[in-house]
Amino acid sequence: MLTCREAEKMVMPYIDEQLSEKELDDFLEHIQGCHSCREELEIYYTVYVGLRQLDSGTGIFDIAGALEDSLDLAWLKVRAARLRRIISYAVEALCATGVVTTLLLQVRIWLQTGFLR
Repeated sequence: MLTCREAEKMVMPYIDEQLSEKELDDFLEHIQGCHSCREELEIYYTVYVGLRQLDSGTGIFDIAGALEDSLDLAWLKVRAARLRRIISYAVEALCATGVVTTLLLQVRIWLQTGFLR
């Protein structure tokens, strides 16, 4: 679990989409449970995104809604990463099981043919 100081350091990398999947997961978990860090994120997001939109001449007027959309997309990204890890572990386990099964069957064949006697 992140401390508030660590989470505050991650606010700008979050806004700039520079956090790794693990960092993003930790950051979102902290923001979800820490009201003061969530407020800090809202302030930085409002100022940074507002300035960016003024500079570009385009913009949305619902910056708070944009933050919620950003957080929703970040949660989806975290969930997708978790699902990829689970699928990866399952595939690795199946492959290992397949290799062990193949090896055991081969040993059985060698024993039946007298190759290992």
